[in-house]
Amino acid sequence: MAPPRVVVAGAGGRGVGCMSTIAASPNHGVIVAYADPHGPSREKAAAVSPGARMFEGWREMLAEVECDVLLVTAPQYVHCEIVLAGLEAGLDIYCEKPMAHSLEDCNRIVSGVKASDCLFYVGLQLRTVPVLKHMKKLVDSGVVGKPSMMFARELRAPFLPKVDDWIGDENKSGGALVEKNCHHFDLFNWYCGSRAVRVNAIGGKALTAEDGGNVGELLDHAFVLVDYADGTRACLEMCFFCPAFAHELEIVGDNGRRLVTDLEQLKLWEADQETRSFQTWNYELRQAHGDPSGWLDFLDCRALAPDNAASLARAEAGRDSVQIALAAQESIKIGATVTLQ
Repeated sequence: MAPPRVVVAGAGGRGVGCMSTIAASPNHGVIVAYADPHGPSREKAAAVSPGARMFEGWREMLAEVECDVLLVTAPQYVHCEIVLAGLEAGLDIYCEKPMAHSLEDCNRIVSGVKASDCLFYVGLQLRTVPVLKHMKKLVDSGVVGKPSMMFARELRAPFLPKVDDWIGDENKSGGALVEKNCHHFDLFNWYCGSRAVRVNAIGGKALTAEDGGNVGELLDHAFVLVDYADGTRACLEMCFFCPAFAHELEIVGDNGRRLVTDLEQLKLWEADQETRSFQTWNYELRQAHGDPSGWLDFLDCRALAPDNAASLARAEAGRDSVQIALAAQESIKIGATVTLQ
């Protein structure tokens, strides 16, 4: 089978990263065209895929180029119209996270995917990080019993600059928790397998952009509590003004066992009244970065390798992760619990 012909809508950092990954794995796909309205971004893409056609607009690209796969790596406020056009053209689609900046657009995408025969997956790439895939297998095997409590903690630097600072406009990015932490809300959903029903959050903005913080009015810290229909509870701790990076995830089961990871090491803790013991699995963080494996798993899935699809997020998962993030931001604004419909 010939590798699929791939077009890329959005040649920013994420898009060029995708193109570089595919260029290094030509058996997975061939980049035949890319589109971006920003000239310097197109120039960077040209250096990665010099044989691909260059477009300023994605509509012209889809109209003129014969292709099989569409990778959507443009800003999320234009995801919906690009995805719906791609589905109408009969293309299989991999759409970067967040699936969209609003719940309305997420629902439009879900409806469009349901009405189509095309493959559609969302780039919630933490699912494809090897240590987190292993964690999922252990949870599903029942090693901790039923997940009872889940914790995620991310300390990081502010967002990288974007063209025209679009990310600082919540009407375009959806907000800090949508842009970044949809990853973690998706992991909570994936691990517990239940439906989020309530969200309560506190947070704010400690640093201005001039002080080295996030641009615009984006939050730079938050604590988010999520209640699930089956009684599971989850907590996210997020900080955007801590360059001393930390990324941790923990699951406590109803049998008292704990799974804990920092993305490099996974530990299973067991304890009784007298002893504590643990098993350890080690990973190299440079191999565990999920972005390349997510794109390549998607292309493998197209090539009839269904095992690679097990960790990929479908449209409903993309919507559900955004819904929790939006609810958390609303909870912070109104100072009250938000119930999910």
